[in-house]
Amino acid sequence: MTFDPSQAAPSSPTGHRRRTIAFTSGKGGVGKSNLVLNTGLLLARQGRRVALLDGDLGLANLTVLMGQAPKYDLRDVIAGDKRIRDIVMEGPNGLLVIPAGSGVAELASLSEADRSGLFVQLREIEEAVDFLLIDTGAGISDTVLSLILASDESVVVTQPEPTALADAYALMKVVIQQFPAYPFHVLINMVRDGRQARQVQRSLAEILTRFLGYTPGDAGFVVMDSWVAQAVVQQVPFTVLAPRAPASRCIEDLVGRLLGPGGTAGTAPAKTFWERVSEGPWRLT
Repeated sequence: MTFDPSQAAPSSPTGHRRRTIAFTSGKGGVGKSNLVLNTGLLLARQGRRVALLDGDLGLANLTVLMGQAPKYDLRDVIAGDKRIRDIVMEGPNGLLVIPAGSGVAELASLSEADRSGLFVQLREIEEAVDFLLIDTGAGISDTVLSLILASDESVVVTQPEPTALADAYALMKVVIQQFPAYPFHVLINMVRDGRQARQVQRSLAEILTRFLGYTPGDAGFVVMDSWVAQAVVQQVPFTVLAPRAPASRCIEDLVGRLLGPGGTAGTAPAKTFWERVSEGPWRLT
């Protein structure tokens, strides 16, 4: 697909400010990429203009989950071989996907002239959407932290098992110790039911409050659902394959939280996501 900005919706087409949200995790294998993809699809189904950036460098999964194989990615744009409009892929509901490869990590090493030229192209995408969702890698690498801190807010995906929760806490701790007001929202994946999710949310929030004086937001939960595994095998997003399945209903709840009262209010940030990510890598101690 070739993305034509002139055919895109105008900047902030619904009248709300653009929001950049990172989906991240302290531990790999918690289902983060699947959740960000399906959240983006349902936001797009609600009439929002949405772009996804695959920032899970080296382990990019978004296009795999949609059954697509990108021929080019952001590395080709940085090298000058392609324009950004040439690498954007389109998914269901008009969802836009930017396959990044290792391009995000390379932004900091570009010359000022090259970086400025790239920003002009990237803004064509960012300014045409309501939501830019970032699928980060797992852990606390400089690249992951750069993507988190360049975003307006982050959804931390975890599971109800000790190592995943410990790693989620560690990730948030690294950021909160230097940026106490950074907005994290916790999403518990693969739970039995809402009762278990509330117990896990409460336990993690209590630890964050006790040791860091921080109260995270509640992004909800997604239940264990056999349709999710079937969708991965078929390379079809589970909200498309089984839109009324329990996991799909949980994503509907998350989207409702994002679009709820006050969810898209406010003014646009002074800097774009791409300007902020270029200021990395962030080294937190």
